[in-house]
Amino acid sequence: MPIATSHRFSSGGLDHAGSGFAPLNPLDGDVTSDSVAKYGVLGAVYDLLAPVMMRSSPLIYGTAIEKKHLERFWVWLERDGAPKLVEGLKASVNEKPKKIEQLVAAAFAQLAEPLESQFNAAQNSAEIQRRMTIQLGGFDVYEAFPLILIAIKHYNKLQAAKELAAHVKKYESEEEFSELVEAIDLPTGPMQKLWCTALVYNMDWPGKFMMGVLDHCYGETEQTVRKSGYGPYGDAMVVNLQQLVDIIEEQAGVFSDIDLMCRAIDRFHRIARVMHYYLDLGKSSQWNHCIEVVTGRVSRVLEKRISEVVPNVTKVLRTPHQQAQTLFTTDQVLQAYNSVYLLDAARNAKESLAVNTAVERTWSELGKSLEILLERALEDQKSAPFADSLAIAKVEIAIKLCSIRFGADYAQIMSKNKENIERRKLGATIEPKGEEH
Repeated sequence: MPIATSHRFSSGGLDHAGSGFAPLNPLDGDVTSDSVAKYGVLGAVYDLLAPVMMRSSPLIYGTAIEKKHLERFWVWLERDGAPKLVEGLKASVNEKPKKIEQLVAAAFAQLAEPLESQFNAAQNSAEIQRRMTIQLGGFDVYEAFPLILIAIKHYNKLQAAKELAAHVKKYESEEEFSELVEAIDLPTGPMQKLWCTALVYNMDWPGKFMMGVLDHCYGETEQTVRKSGYGPYGDAMVVNLQQLVDIIEEQAGVFSDIDLMCRAIDRFHRIARVMHYYLDLGKSSQWNHCIEVVTGRVSRVLEKRISEVVPNVTKVLRTPHQQAQTLFTTDQVLQAYNSVYLLDAARNAKESLAVNTAVERTWSELGKSLEILLERALEDQKSAPFADSLAIAKVEIAIKLCSIRFGADYAQIMSKNKENIERRKLGATIEPKGEEH
């Protein structure tokens, strides 16, 4: 029996967000998403359509919605498309703010028919199309209208894809994913690509899923996968790579979410590795071309960040003792930690990121620098008064950085050295007092 579009799944207690990186927030109690807090109703729309949305322009047509197009579309909807319905939605949200996602999802069902009528009218009249294009803010948004309409009209199917991804979180083996692929009732028509994008976005193990797909194909090239009827899954893998690069680029600033960035790097690596190792993607392959494009984007971002790792670390650990108080009043320590965490994540995924040389060079330089800087910090601790908080803090920072670079065992040995220094200083202060008695 087909299972992909079934609503019989009991997904209670499961994490619906999977390992997606713009998860749907439940909005229970006082918890709201950043998008809702910032954009209100539009933020809830962003959250609901996050699995099929991206910041950059999708490399494969029909697989995802560009965020700026959705934003302009919603502005038009509030002003010209369905102002009364949107006003009613806002009023309902004001009355029941904790139910904002449910209210917006219900509004999608009400919007589908009038939006479809308006777009059909524009398609049949050059004058109506001209006016709508101007109101939407450009022809690119008008071109995106059908895809946005599909996502709104068939939101329940996108939700079913998300529930399916949650349902298979317990799957681990390739055989289980192979059986899943065989059981899925893949939607047809223009909804197909969006459904696959939503499924892959919310799936914990997209690489294993793709290996399950290949079990049912007549070969390992893009052409044979498409001929076998599973091309939309490969498209969705490529689109998810692009969504991940969007995240990595977006989080490349000083105040970045480094955990989010590292998880995006890890997921990018796992998907790219499957696409490269298990598929024979020739030069003419669309998937190969797209992967080269997104890999180029991510490598440019990471090479810049990797070049900052050693300077960020040395800036903190070379701070003179008399100026060490600044460590607690600036973001320099956080930058140092984030830089090393990012380097470690990039090193684990270097084969897929095209940053091998930069990573290995920086990894080696960081190791040499940390050994020297930790030794200097320990010497400073020895010469400082007993329990000097700034001297100890600098050593602890160095040890934590070393734990990332050299491992927990090395850091544990250095921690004992730090403790021994303080113990000896404490003994030196007690002994003279004992002699006076």
